[in-house]
Amino acid sequence: MGTAPAFASVGEAMDMVRAGLRYLAATDAAQLAAATQAECLRGLEQADAIATAARASMLAGFTAGQGYAGDADYSTVSWLMHRTGITRGAAVGHTAWAKRVATHPRVVAALASEQISESVGRLICLWTGKLPEKFRDESDESLVAAAAGGLGLEELAALFAEMYERARSELPDEDPDRDFADRCLKLMTTFGGAGVIHGDLTAECAAIVGKVLDALGAKAGKEDDRSKEERYHDALQEAKTSVKDCVLLCAFHHQVVIHRWGWILVLNPDGTTTAWNKDKTKVLHSHGPPVRPG
Repeated sequence: MGTAPAFASVGEAMDMVRAGLRYLAATDAAQLAAATQAECLRGLEQADAIATAARASMLAGFTAGQGYAGDADYSTVSWLMHRTGITRGAAVGHTAWAKRVATHPRVVAALASEQISESVGRLICLWTGKLPEKFRDESDESLVAAAAGGLGLEELAALFAEMYERARSELPDEDPDRDFADRCLKLMTTFGGAGVIHGDLTAECAAIVGKVLDALGAKAGKEDDRSKEERYHDALQEAKTSVKDCVLLCAFHHQVVIHRWGWILVLNPDGTTTAWNKDKTKVLHSHGPPVRPG
């Protein structure tokens, strides 16, 4: 991490950034030694972290001054889409970082100083964003220091889990339905009907989705060379949409619990299903065991 060079203007600095990246893009990487390739890859990740911090800072100022209004756009997201040619998803991601300049300043500073990568920084923000505001700054500082010190994602997740539990113990009146209220799932269709899914799932929903994808996304045999991500995609495509069919697909699990608007559907050990409302009143008991798929 070196000292920031002096430039005559922001425009000059941007010209230098683009010139450096164009040089790397035009380089025949196949002719470089592996050590040089590795050095470039590490450097590009550091540059990406710095670029994220720089964009977040610029965009925060642009948003605060309503700079988008000068081009007759109604929001920063709209301006980014129309004036920089990026997709809505990318624009939302950029504005999320702009908001973090105020809510997670330590993480943004860590990106600017090349201590952590953009992806780790984003994960830290998503984690600590679930904490009450008074705990966030200190938690950001601890997680950034741990990540910069070499802790992996599993260790960071365990560290955050401890922070979360401590915060919960100090807030006995915390709304237990907060995660349920924040639930969402968005499907955006693109050219040719292809889609992009983004979501914020409750723990229960995430567990069930994981079971369904693991069940249908298992390798079909030694000749199956699909990646895990490809198998998950194919599993989702093959899955049925009704609650009943979802249970059928997971029949070989001992118990499956599906939540929908406070209702619970349980797959019993004998293969039958029972539906309960949130008051635990039995409302439906199914017929015989379903057939295991496949």
